[in-house]
Amino acid sequence: MQIQRLFTFLAGVFVFGLIALPVQGAAEAELKGPDGKTIVRYVVEAPENIAAAGTKDPAKQVGLILCSAEHDRPTGDEILPVREALQRLGLSDQYVLIAGHSQAQKFSAADDAPLEKLLQWAMKTYPVNPRRVYMYGKGEGGKISAEFTMLHPNLVTAGISYSWGWWRMPAELKDAIDPVKSAPEFYMVLGLRDLSYHLTTVRDAYQRTTAKGYHVIFREFEDLGARTYHPPSNDDAIAWATRLRNKNLPLSAEEKVLLTKTQVNAAGYMGNLALVGGAPAGVVIQKLLESPDAVVRAAAAQTCGYAIFSEATMEALGGHLTDPAAKVRRAALRALALNANWRSEAAQKALVEFAIHPEKAVDENDRVSATDGIAWAARYQVAGVRQDPALFGALVTLLGDKNEELRTMAANILAPIRDRGFRGDLGRPELKEPTGGWQPWLERVRAKAADYRNDYQVCGKETGEAVALYCKGGEYLTGKNGTPDPVQAFRHTLQAAEMGYLPAKAMLGMLYAIGKGVAQSYPEAAKWWSQAAEGGHLLAAQSLSMIYRGGAGVKADPALSEKWAKFVKEHTAAE
Repeated sequence: MQIQRLFTFLAGVFVFGLIALPVQGAAEAELKGPDGKTIVRYVVEAPENIAAAGTKDPAKQVGLILCSAEHDRPTGDEILPVREALQRLGLSDQYVLIAGHSQAQKFSAADDAPLEKLLQWAMKTYPVNPRRVYMYGKGEGGKISAEFTMLHPNLVTAGISYSWGWWRMPAELKDAIDPVKSAPEFYMVLGLRDLSYHLTTVRDAYQRTTAKGYHVIFREFEDLGARTYHPPSNDDAIAWATRLRNKNLPLSAEEKVLLTKTQVNAAGYMGNLALVGGAPAGVVIQKLLESPDAVVRAAAAQTCGYAIFSEATMEALGGHLTDPAAKVRRAALRALALNANWRSEAAQKALVEFAIHPEKAVDENDRVSATDGIAWAARYQVAGVRQDPALFGALVTLLGDKNEELRTMAANILAPIRDRGFRGDLGRPELKEPTGGWQPWLERVRAKAADYRNDYQVCGKETGEAVALYCKGGEYLTGKNGTPDPVQAFRHTLQAAEMGYLPAKAMLGMLYAIGKGVAQSYPEAAKWWSQAAEGGHLLAAQSLSMIYRGGAGVKADPALSEKWAKFVKEHTAAE
């Protein structure tokens, strides 16, 4: 089967073996300040025989993952899933794992300074490459992993969060965050066997984080409960994070030298470029993809499966799906599939456009591989949150393709959507499409993915001063006509809301909640969401229900929370 092609590629990336395992079960220690007072309790696991602290050679440096536990759990509780994932991926000798205990029962802003000092201590004690620092946490540990990462983008590259949400975000009082060039990345995981209020809290945090503009991978798993040991998500998240490099830190002199060394290693890719990673190495990859030598182009394409470079690199790679050399096309298809799984928009677009346009293919088998890549990228979204409607749009289109293999692949991936509960012993035929048909279903998927921004569909269709102000605010918010301007987005949205325009009231509540163009204020968010909810805005009602749960600077009000949760449930059509 075609899906096996990608598994074969991944077998070269996800190495199941024992490689210089770190010392496990380390005892808890205390980091003390010059005055002898404890700064933070911590646990650390480091690989044996690593280089000395201060080592400048990137090949001898290691990455650092700060693992934070749920409240009332042991300090090193979340090291286990990370350690085991690294072992399965063959990366155990390349990462130091450290865990810091919260100052009180739960992590809060009071932990920011101690954790920063802990990371600084670790980077002085071990040969850590500062461009390879990540966070991983569960519950309250997941909260601090996300909040700290958002507030320290020059220190942490990416955050992985399980089982809880967060509220603190950096205010955008002048410039918008740039998810491509400078903002950290996030991977959120929700187990559907978790507590009910964990489910709603995580989904609420996801909604606000994406509204803020961050790039977020969000997975929901039916077989995952409250603990985070879960090989499918652990491996996917750790493999993703360890391919990322900090966007804000300059390359070291030694890393710059590696950019000039493009030798192909025994595995067929350029290990030095993969080690440096990020946009700077991506520029080199893009040049190598244009080499007249097919061997060089193939190696450059394959390197894109071992590091995450940039969207520009993925766009360039997509141009080689029609390369005259089959080995280049195959390497490009595999790397695009891997990056599409981690929500590279350019990688997804390249695969989709190639798969649904048969006239583009040099070889029809390449379309099969592209469809396989789309299926791989969509596999965790089928039964979870469908973040990328374009993937599903392509699969629906391929249901009518002339190629029987493509029709079969699309039909099998979409089977849980068209008839989730079907079994062969039910005594009824299997449904061939969801209720109402595929196109209405796709429209619902697109609307849900757009979330609050779906209201901007009125722009260009409806008239009036309030609508015009609201739509102008949307243009500033998205950067439709240039660079995003959060301050102007807030100003225009506020004016439209004050004129009584319902979608503007809802969006204004979100802008206050996430601190976009204004200082973050959940009380102000609650005020505007209340007005929008009273007017029948379902998303505002949903956000209002969550804010009255407490935890965001607004006094908990169980009655109001339940009122608006019930309102949403009564007015939301079942899929």
